[in-house]
Amino acid sequence: FIKKHILFLCLGATAFFIGCRVPHHTYKTYGLAGFIGAGLLLGGTLIPGMGVSIGGASRWLDLGLVNIQPVEVMKFWIIVFIAIYIDTKKENVAQFQKGLLPVLVGIGLPIGILLCQPDLGNTGLILMVTFILLCLSNIPFKQLAMLSGGAVMTVLISILTYDYQQQRVKTFFSPWEDPLGKGYHIIQSFIAIGSGGILGLGLGQSKLKYYYLPLHYSDFIFAIICEEGGLLLALLICGLFLAMTLTGFRIAIAQTDLFSKILAMGLTLLIVLQGLLNIGVVIGLFPVTGIPLTFISFGGTSLIMSMFCVGVIININQSTNQSTPQVTGKQDLTA
Repeated sequence: FIKKHILFLCLGATAFFIGCRVPHHTYKTYGLAGFIGAGLLLGGTLIPGMGVSIGGASRWLDLGLVNIQPVEVMKFWIIVFIAIYIDTKKENVAQFQKGLLPVLVGIGLPIGILLCQPDLGNTGLILMVTFILLCLSNIPFKQLAMLSGGAVMTVLISILTYDYQQQRVKTFFSPWEDPLGKGYHIIQSFIAIGSGGILGLGLGQSKLKYYYLPLHYSDFIFAIICEEGGLLLALLICGLFLAMTLTGFRIAIAQTDLFSKILAMGLTLLIVLQGLLNIGVVIGLFPVTGIPLTFISFGGTSLIMSMFCVGVIININQSTNQSTPQVTGKQDLTA
């Protein structure tokens, strides 16, 4: 785990450097090509022999040397697609045929692939981020209400289609009915969180990570954080996500270019909401999904793409600072 995670961190640092250095308007130029390429990778997960099924879902793509999760790449290009769409349409965004319809068509294909995998967690995340970004445009309330209704229907259809998702929802409402079976996972998470108390048991002193709590290194690592660091470390993690939210929003608000504004806002929401969804699952606010804890969970594709997205946000901020004239003296003030 340590060797692999060090490798992921090195690759993530490289992706972060690339995100910082490549002008973010490059993604606007190659937005269509990137979106199509990510869509092809995502579709490859459904092809027998290429898609790797783990835990009842085919979310990984076998590239020979490594397995990747194409949805992490797809999420970035969906944000780029929405930013291009809002920037291009502007006044026409209020019209259904020129406004909401192209978005529904654009994200409909990757959403459909995710539902076939199935991957309800990332489907919900993409729909949430899309809805929030569209709220920032001039799309009428009626169309937004229709979009939210369609999103709810999509989630319900997915739950009714797959038995294991129905079981997860039932377990969410009554985990103690089957404490050694379907409710075992979330109950062990509760035990880990409760064992930590205020100050925690100490770093490295977790008991639940010794095969009591499944996926303690990835999707449920926040429960181990609570057990070893207690409420204080948990609040620190939440505070870091809050700081990232405020910083990302500040960078987005400072942009005069609409594409840059929506891109910074979308990437910030993507990173933060993913972390909040993971924490919500671990503490029992949401049914169990496969959403990792951003920057912390073990997993290569998620870490690399998250660091890349932060690099893009920094590049947006740097471009703003470079375009802002520096006031250095009395003569400049007069001017």
